[in-house]
Order: sequence, then C-alpha cells, then structure tokens
Amino acid sequence: MKVLSIDLQDNEIGAKRDRVTNGFSNELTVIEPKTGRSIATFRTYIIGYTFHCCAWFYSADSYGSGYGKATGGGYCKESAAIDEAIANAGIDLDERFGGRGESAIRDAALAIGRKLTGKRNLILHKAHG
Repeated sequence: MKVLSIDLQDNEIGAKRDRVTNGFSNELTVIEPKTGRSIATFRTYIIGYTFHCCAWFYSADSYGSGYGKATGGGYCKESAAIDEAIANAGIDLDERFGGRGESAIRDAALAIGRKLTGKRNLILHKAHG
C-alpha cells in the first residue's frame, strides 16, 4: 500500500471522541523508534453495532486528525472506520482498504508513517481496552 498524497486537515474530532470514549476498543500507534515520537494514532471505539475511529497524524511541520465510522455486517467494520478516518484527515492512499481486516490496517498505518517521516523502520504498538 502506498500514500499518494497528504494534505493534513485538523477536523477537531475531540467532541466526537468524547461521545464515544466509553466504548474504547483498541489503539494502534505508529512510533518513530529513535525519538519515541508518535507519528499516527488510530483509536477505535464500539458503540452498539457501530465502529468509530478517531485518528491523529503528526509530521515535523504539520498536524491532522480524522474521524470515520462503519455500521452493518459481513465485513471488517474496524478497518472500514479507520479507512474513512484516514481519508477524512486528508490522506489519499493508492487503494481503499475498508472491510479488509487487520493486516490491511497495519499496511496502511506503516505506509502513512513512512510517508510522514521519510523513515522505513517504525514501531507499531497496539493497546487493547
């Protein structure tokens, strides 16, 4: 997976996060190992049958955030919500991965981290609620 373009948007997602925070499911963070700095953070929440994602992106000179959600059944709602949050933040990938599962989430997160830092070796850290 490749990042085609990044035009980070700050979508002020704090209010959305505050409404879903009790449904915290997990967090995936891309970390630059030399500095320990977070490059991208994806937090997913489950409220009823809806998955929500709040995402934050940091580069040396810019910041962005995005929100996405997914409902329904028969596909990976977590990856669909994360895919939507990435697009909402102003990041254009060469393929949409919503519904394709955890390996697609990891591929997208690392591609974004590499594009934002210019570095190949990054750490993925996952925390569960």
